[in-house]
Amino acid sequence: MGTYTRRDVGSRAALAVAAASYKRILGANGVIGIGVIGLGNISRGHLSAFTANADSRVAAVCDIYAPRLDAGVTRTGARGYRRYEDLLADKDVDAVIICTPDHWHAPMAIAAMQAGKDVDVEKPMSLTIDEARRMVRTARETQRILAVDSEHMAHGIWEPARKLVGAGLLGKLLWSQTSRSRNTREPPWNYPIDEGASPDNLDWEAFLGSAPRIPFSKERFFRWRRYRDYSGGIATDLFYHHVTPLVHVLGREFPVRAVSAGGHSVVPESVMEVPDVFVIALDFPSRHTLVCSGSLQNAVELPIVVRGNEANIHFEGGHLRPNRIRLVPEEPYIDGFKERVAATGLDAMGTWLEERRSIRTTDFSALPQRRKRRTVATLLAEPRWRTRYQKDLEARPEIGSAGAARDAYFQQVLAVRSERLAVRPSLLIEAPPTPSFRSLFLESVRTRRPAPLDGELGYRSQVAVSLGVEAHRRNKAMAFDLATEQVREL
Repeated sequence: MGTYTRRDVGSRAALAVAAASYKRILGANGVIGIGVIGLGNISRGHLSAFTANADSRVAAVCDIYAPRLDAGVTRTGARGYRRYEDLLADKDVDAVIICTPDHWHAPMAIAAMQAGKDVDVEKPMSLTIDEARRMVRTARETQRILAVDSEHMAHGIWEPARKLVGAGLLGKLLWSQTSRSRNTREPPWNYPIDEGASPDNLDWEAFLGSAPRIPFSKERFFRWRRYRDYSGGIATDLFYHHVTPLVHVLGREFPVRAVSAGGHSVVPESVMEVPDVFVIALDFPSRHTLVCSGSLQNAVELPIVVRGNEANIHFEGGHLRPNRIRLVPEEPYIDGFKERVAATGLDAMGTWLEERRSIRTTDFSALPQRRKRRTVATLLAEPRWRTRYQKDLEARPEIGSAGAARDAYFQQVLAVRSERLAVRPSLLIEAPPTPSFRSLFLESVRTRRPAPLDGELGYRSQVAVSLGVEAHRRNKAMAFDLATEQVREL
């Protein structure tokens, strides 16, 4: 690896030549040459997928740790590089997969795009908000595909949810929740350490990159997610997967404010710098709040729910791949809900279910006058009953004044309303089948259409998780200025 400040004229010249000569447009039957940078655990799935796909081949691999590089070359038969700059100069590499620690995502992705390569970078998009901003700017300037790899966003359940929200069927969006948690007896990210690793076969300076200079540490190299210099912990490793779909579903806004809570409940800071319990609350410009919480020492998670004042979306079937959603009206909006959904045409995506509940009818005549007035006001706020009352009032003026006739009238109307509310409808939508994120990335390279988690969406999600991380580290509420795209304390 290199750093932002590394002065290597030969490598930079090679990248410039590669970028200038990258004019090949992939044909319909062209095989996409893949370069994989970083050959740790997460790279194994990429190597298998791109090797097995007839539309791609692994042309080059890169790692700063010699045993991993040797294993990657043996497995793929690809050319091997110790320096990522040399891989980027390889004319047979069309697209780059970046599987390195978080603090290297931005410099490598930016260099790759400048070298004319399309990029799929492992989540999170970057370590900082500023880095994500520069990645998006580079993608625009170079017109390269920039994707953030997350199988969660390839899942087909998010698009139906986005359509329901976009049609206004939830009313005013209020708040949503999601989470991700794990539990193990050993400390989190307790990856095996190769005892044979040393400065002789591991380029420690290249690993550090832009991070603070410290002596060689096998612990930090193999278990880097535990350290603030290279990772945001659970927020960047896990929350990024789960915040991103909701940011997409809710309209792809930037969050503008974040507060956070949590800390070291089980694992001491001397073992892991990042917290093992973490909660982020994010406010968005549309006055919607998103809560994401989780723990690395308890696996019980919050259900995924999007709440509006008129209806809610419940995601069912697990956090990793929820396989269905259920659109459920709030009680005041049950009456006529099926008709409102049908008017959008979105009911064709799913199946209506009905739940019969026990509803107690109000004894209207026994209520004090003040309660009667409040009950009538609530009832007449609903269009169906307001229209009915206005029509009945013309034929029966006596129901307009306090007395037995009015009491009997509203008692009967409330009984009819209760019967309607006793049946709560819900629209159940099953997830459609979808290809893998890697297949969709190859399609983006070929068609030049954005990936499901493109750089623009990735940037918004990076702001969400990084704003929460910064709020926790500073013990402050943090704001993101939409005009300047800068972070500040509140």
